[in-house]
Amino acid sequence: MKELNKIKENKMSLNVLVLESVGSCIDEDGITYPLNVDGTPDMECGVDWLDTTDEWSESLSEEDTGLLDDWLLKNNYKVEVNK
Repeated sequence: MKELNKIKENKMSLNVLVLESVGSCIDEDGITYPLNVDGTPDMECGVDWLDTTDEWSESLSEEDTGLLDDWLLKNNYKVEVNK
């Protein structure tokens, strides 16, 4: 139930999961965005969550880590491996 409270729809109708512990959100494609002061995603600064820094990952709270894992599974996020 808590996940539903953390999923927000901004003015651009983009569904995101808010990760409060790192001041970010993630969209359905696995792109993370920093949050603006008004709580909307900063669409100019998106980065794939796999390209986030170690500091970002280590700063995720235990709760946000679980929500992120569930979000990625729910949205069928896939990692492409180059051979």
